[in-house]
Amino acid sequence: MADKVNDEVKVNGKVKEILFRAMEIMMKNLKDNMNHLSKPKYFAHTQKFINLVYDGLVNKRKFFLLASGRSAFILQCFATRLVHLGANIYIVTNLASIPALTSKDILIILSGSGTTEIVVSLLKNYVNNVKPYGIVSITSHPESIVGRISEITIKLKGRTKRDKVDRHDDTALLTPEGTNFEIAAFVYLDSIIAELAIKMGKANEDLLKKHSETI
Repeated sequence: MADKVNDEVKVNGKVKEILFRAMEIMMKNLKDNMNHLSKPKYFAHTQKFINLVYDGLVNKRKFFLLASGRSAFILQCFATRLVHLGANIYIVTNLASIPALTSKDILIILSGSGTTEIVVSLLKNYVNNVKPYGIVSITSHPESIVGRISEITIKLKGRTKRDKVDRHDDTALLTPEGTNFEIAAFVYLDSIIAELAIKMGKANEDLLKKHSETI
């Protein structure tokens, strides 16, 4: 894409507005993730993730969710749906009001880069003294500290803030920083909820009973 952004771009020889080009890039990344995650090697990790969360729901374990920035908003959405399935959720921050992590709890971390300083710092504090029942990391960089500390690491495709950007690549401008990873994570986690709801025999009406009418 040219350095100067135009209101329209050519895609496959046809002129399209920038917003539709951006949406196409996001949709392509979702398709790439579907193809990647469906491979037996990687789907096994997702199945372990589903089984771990299911175990946590059935056995009334506490769930601790750790992320920062836009990823934190995505985990908050996941937390809302887990609450609708009956989960006991805590969003990890640096506030002392959060209960201590125990060996019966589950920790879920979302970080595209796997190196976000506040996430790494909180993670070190939380797993320094106790090993929880299960740790899940969702990242684009399994080799990072966030990826390596987990028993279950889910790799999602999508550029993150740590990745080098080709200034001539229009995906860097139309889906800046971690957008593709964040969109993929949102869709992936909502799809995990669908799996869990069916596994637990829950219908939409059952989830609605847990929904707060005040929100």
